[in-house]
Amino acid sequence: MSSARELFSLPAGPADLCFDKNEFMKKTFSVDEFLHENRNAGSLEIIRDDLGVYLKVLRSAMIELINQDYADFVNLSANLIGLDQQISGIGSPLEKLRDEIMAVKEALEGTMRDISDCLEQKKSLRGHKKSLQSLGKVQGALVKLENLLKPGEGVNPTLLERAALESIQLQFNIKFCREFLNDEQQRHSEQMKHSLLDQLKTYFLRTLEQKNVDGLERCLRIYCTLDECRTAEEVFKGEIVSPYMSRVVSESSLQNSPQGLTGIYNQILDFVSLHMKNLLTLTKKNGKVKGYNFIVNSFWTEVERRMETNMSSIFAPGNPEAFYQKYKCTLEFLERIEQIIEDPTEIVAFKAHSQYKSFQVRWNLPVYFQIRFQEIGSNLEKACSRDLEATKFAEQQISASQFNLVQFSIALTCISNCWQEGIYLPQLFHRFFKLTLQLLSRTTTWVDSAIAFNFPASTDSQTPSLKLKLLATLFSDISNLSKKIPQIVTLVLEKAPVSLALTPPQLDEAFFDNRSTLTTKLNRLQTLIVQELVQASIPHIKQVSDIPRLYRKTNRDVPSRCCQYMELLVQPSREFRERYHGMVGGDERLKEFLANVFTFLTLK
Repeated sequence: MSSARELFSLPAGPADLCFDKNEFMKKTFSVDEFLHENRNAGSLEIIRDDLGVYLKVLRSAMIELINQDYADFVNLSANLIGLDQQISGIGSPLEKLRDEIMAVKEALEGTMRDISDCLEQKKSLRGHKKSLQSLGKVQGALVKLENLLKPGEGVNPTLLERAALESIQLQFNIKFCREFLNDEQQRHSEQMKHSLLDQLKTYFLRTLEQKNVDGLERCLRIYCTLDECRTAEEVFKGEIVSPYMSRVVSESSLQNSPQGLTGIYNQILDFVSLHMKNLLTLTKKNGKVKGYNFIVNSFWTEVERRMETNMSSIFAPGNPEAFYQKYKCTLEFLERIEQIIEDPTEIVAFKAHSQYKSFQVRWNLPVYFQIRFQEIGSNLEKACSRDLEATKFAEQQISASQFNLVQFSIALTCISNCWQEGIYLPQLFHRFFKLTLQLLSRTTTWVDSAIAFNFPASTDSQTPSLKLKLLATLFSDISNLSKKIPQIVTLVLEKAPVSLALTPPQLDEAFFDNRSTLTTKLNRLQTLIVQELVQASIPHIKQVSDIPRLYRKTNRDVPSRCCQYMELLVQPSREFRERYHGMVGGDERLKEFLANVFTFLTLK
């Protein structure tokens, strides 16, 4: 709206108008809104009259505006006469100028193409010149190498160093003239390279045999100069490591070793101290020569290959006890290799090596666990599959301080076996932990079948109910098992790998379902015990209805003691308290039992 006002402003009207003239310039002007805003300024007649007055003002202003520009309107048509001829006169020079510019552009483009072609030719000539120079240098380097590597003159480390430098120059120059080399020159170049590596190999093995540290350092530097560090590692593996390991790592060596696999591992590690001491000193992180990893690329790769091919029997999990000992022994062997490596970065590289992973996979830990699972789980399953022997259970003495039913004691033994030395492996922590939870779950599931067990009816009224005895025994054993769970949590926490960073609250949460199930079983057993006691007492409560009959229309004395039926009524509860006081959780829990019994009897 402000820009519109700058271009055009409405003429001023009389001062007594009932509206603001600027409202007509709004972009959102609305008649309804205009009338609504000015409804208080006067009646519609006044607004109409004021609008009529202002309309006359606008008409007068429009006439004045037309009169001001009238002369320009009249002269406009006269000024346009001959304008098309003037435009045509300007167009011809412009077209000529355009044609001249296009001609200059084409000339420049042609010149640029010629210059570009010349530059490409010059570049090609420069490349050919460099190739020819490199070709001459290659020929000279081949002659020098042939003189430096003459056979029959022995191995001279100084000449080897010079030959290494010449070989580098040779390979550098070959990159620029490879297409100009004939087959003979290429073959000659390869021969010189092989000859240099052969003499360097001879010198390398000699320094190792003579334990010449300075010579060994010099030789390793030459290999490094040639960028042949892997070649040196392969030479050491093939000429030194392989013959030694072929004698040590074999089934016959394993059978004849007094210490078994431990003795084999000791012999393997002896190789490091006997043949690799100087190499490791020179090539470790703080050593004088960089770029080598003889432990992983020479020693470990050969050892692992020999063990997989020549001593594969150690991986068999059929005998779990032997497998456990071999695997633990192997873990110690790998830890000793890591101690030799020392550098954390190289240890990570060692564990990431493909043959390290392959070696770990060969130890079939899942099969080992499956065998242990069957051993441990079958013991509990056999116990849970057996029915209770009524006669034996009736004669059994029960105690609150220990497990009375064999199923619970076997379950706890099986759980302990999961984490026992000689069975548990940290690499199988999650599997043994799951098995622990399964053993607890199987035990609580067996409780349901034990509760449903039916004893033969007893003919002796003085013999305590075997059913009640079983329920009390189950209650006691489940309570004892619940008390053992914190000890199980502590045991699991001690055996957990440090890398898992487990905390007691996390393990408590994992055992939450087992705790809840045991609590549910205890509550159910409490209800069943109360029902048994009530059933034993109900036959005597019927005598209450005989009291009015006994004392109606008689002169009997007022009773000074309770009726005999009362003693019979509370006798089951009294016997339960005397026999199973310690097995149901002490005085407080016993009061809860008896309160439930007497509450039910009172309601009857």
